[in-house]
Amino acid sequence: MSYSKRIRVKEEDTTIDSTGEEIVSRSIREVQPGHYLLKIKSFSVLAESKIEKYESDEFEAGGYKWKLYLYPNGKKDGNGNNYISLYLAISDASSLPQGWEVNVQFKFFVYDHIKDKYLTIQGM
Repeated sequence: MSYSKRIRVKEEDTTIDSTGEEIVSRSIREVQPGHYLLKIKSFSVLAESKIEKYESDEFEAGGYKWKLYLYPNGKKDGNGNNYISLYLAISDASSLPQGWEVNVQFKFFVYDHIKDKYLTIQGM
């Protein structure tokens, strides 16, 4: 037998199934969602080029300016050796007041055209 229950916290609503898995999550927000697309035509060429870090163009979302930082062979000082490291960062954090804080919900979708599949990474 399967059942679900609802959890209401602030302006979020989550539906959990009988195994404890989250099956639906929704929230109400004031800030319009933003998106940015970084398309790499040949990742293998980028990885073989020995470029340590690729920096995206600046983009705006949620009233802040952001950049993506891609380390095609992993960030060496972050235990990322032999992996792909992808970071979302405020573009110019030094211009913000001391002690500033921003809370972000983000999702990375990484498309593998060889397997025709997406890797999805979500963070908060």
